[in-house]
Amino acid sequence: MARKTPRTPSSNEFEKARLQANPAFSYPLLDAIDESPEFHDPYSELNLFLSRKIKKEMRHCSNSKKWSIELQEELLQKITPDFQKQFPQYRLGISALKQTWEKLSYFSSQIQGKKEALTQEGKLNIPFFIKENLKTTQTQRQACHLHPYHYAHQLAAKMGECIAVVDGTRPKLDQLTRTIWSLQRHLIPELNSDHYRSPYDESDQIDKLIIKAILDIGAKHPQLSQTELSYYVKRRLNAISQVANDYSSSEIKKMAIAIWADLTHLPTQRIEKTLEQIPYSIAKRLKNEMASLFIDKPTLSKERIIQECVTFFEKSHGAIAQFEEEAIEQKIQNWTIQGDMLLRWIRMDHASPLYQLLEQKWRKSPKADLQKLTLEVQKEFLEKHPTIAPVAPYLQRRTWIYLKYLWYTQAFEEKVPTFDRFLLWQKKTLPISESSKNELIENVEKICKKILPLMPFHKTRVQTVVFAKEEDESNKDHRKAQ
Repeated sequence: MARKTPRTPSSNEFEKARLQANPAFSYPLLDAIDESPEFHDPYSELNLFLSRKIKKEMRHCSNSKKWSIELQEELLQKITPDFQKQFPQYRLGISALKQTWEKLSYFSSQIQGKKEALTQEGKLNIPFFIKENLKTTQTQRQACHLHPYHYAHQLAAKMGECIAVVDGTRPKLDQLTRTIWSLQRHLIPELNSDHYRSPYDESDQIDKLIIKAILDIGAKHPQLSQTELSYYVKRRLNAISQVANDYSSSEIKKMAIAIWADLTHLPTQRIEKTLEQIPYSIAKRLKNEMASLFIDKPTLSKERIIQECVTFFEKSHGAIAQFEEEAIEQKIQNWTIQGDMLLRWIRMDHASPLYQLLEQKWRKSPKADLQKLTLEVQKEFLEKHPTIAPVAPYLQRRTWIYLKYLWYTQAFEEKVPTFDRFLLWQKKTLPISESSKNELIENVEKICKKILPLMPFHKTRVQTVVFAKEEDESNKDHRKAQ
């Protein structure tokens, strides 16, 4: 007769036998959690609870990291009471406990030895992991049938599971995907900014306000760190919102008239009294907005500029009021981590006379010294539009913004990644001898870490990008000599 293969006991049968053998763990037979849909959802409260509990006990249980009967019993004894209170409909089974322990052990081993992997609070350092995973983006082949943002979604899901297991918290996957995509898109070669729009590209009114603030602040203070830039952008949004929150439309209009008179050096005694009553931060915002409007539309009348200024603050306040503070901070974070690279993904007003003049000069002399080019454009623009002389101090900033926009959108073939354009902009603008290659690379690295802290930096690749032209010319000269 053929021998019968002994049947392996099921999870429930094993549990029954264990409970009969050890009455100390006796409790009514309930559904085992490893057979429930909740257990197969990595972000369920059940899994997050187990991860938090096991992580806590991992520090105090048996010294061995390997699963054992002793460890199993120790964990059951410590976790079961709280588990029964939290999930009375389930029974804490050995299989589920072991699976959670092994997942936590696996992820812990993956980050072991990486100093930056954890924050001071012992939680996962998400920016570090984003940066590490983006290192492969430039060399990764894109599947022809998938939009490139799918990689951002996959990476967010992978990181999300790690967050759930190690930190015991529910990850914000949509937010995480947005952050990853906002960086990944700048590393992908041959990425057409119009063709590859994704669901994670922001374009509402508050995003436009944030971008406007980033460009304006960045033009005035180009060496601000990403953290500093975020702080100033948030402060500016608060100041913009405060104008319409604290003052009525008629009051804003009255203040704008007084500031315009001050700008054009035509203040009366009555206007001077009004100026004295305007808080400095409010006056600064009104003056900045009217100057920007006048530079972009130099033929507008005083009345139109003042009215558009009032409308801007009213609409901006309404847009900001629609979002919670945390949501606004996340938007600011997603934009500021891109630095000037965001210029490739926005569309500025091509009808602006200043933009058109700069573009015309740029096309005639694409290799011109940038500082000389901006000065030449400013001088010619003031000659064509002498009425904007009162806001001339703002003209340099606006010209520089348009110049960077042209650099990121028109100075390269489509296949050149945005990050490469950023690197070459640093080479173009850094006040350093081009012959000192090591010094240049070191300075570029410092700038990247400061302005783009989540972008991966490979010295070898950066050197290739920054000095590719010189190497090509050197090779051509060498071939000619042969």
